Amino acid sequence: MKRSFWLLITLWPLVGLADEADLAELLGRIRHNGSAEFNYQETRKLELAVNPWHGQGMMLSGADGSLIKLQLQPKRVIMVSTPQRLYYWDPQQKQRHSAAVGQAGAAGAQIGLFRSVLQGHAADLQASYDFVPQLHDKTWRLWIAPKPGLNSEDAPTIEISGDENADKRQVIISQPDGEATEYQMLKVAEGPEVDKSIRQLLLEALGD
Repeated sequence: MKRSFWLLITLWPLVGLADEADLAELLGRIRHNGSAEFNYQETRKLELAVNPWHGQGMMLSGADGSLIKLQLQPKRVIMVSTPQRLYYWDPQQKQRHSAAVGQAGAAGAQIGLFRSVLQGHAADLQASYDFVPQLHDKTWRLWIAPKPGLNSEDAPTIEISGDENADKRQVIISQPDGEATEYQMLKVAEGPEVDKSIRQLLLEALGD
């Protein structure tokens, strides 16, 4: 997959206006307005692990740019990303952490990248990332890779794809060291009820 991706990147200047139109359409497909809730299945392939790690839960995306990952399996954990801060709460271990996004280093940058992709604001990344769209009759795929020279040695590559079901999507985040995380996601709710859940989970993560 990595070889075919870089082949596409090499051909990018030759693609022309057709791909510009495809990119605009794909960015429109993945964008969502307001709040939304997704069920997710997560698979991590780690460099030093024999078997992949599996998790599942819900992701709640707020209209204000906040993103909450509520992991339910293998244990319940709340991870919150706002435009300014990151919060973590593990009720089983009684561990609570918070940090400014700017102090979270590469991890904070990757969370921000994932949030932009999930919420459909990938166009905001075009100054630092190259985009390669593929649009077919029933399936679509978008590769996002760091531009050469812009801290690209540590930045991940992201592939987001889907089909005719607008509520389903797959996101694969590939790290330069070969580790990768795959999310299978399904939108299950949107609107005011999601906002209510976001507020409740944020308060729990804050300890209020």
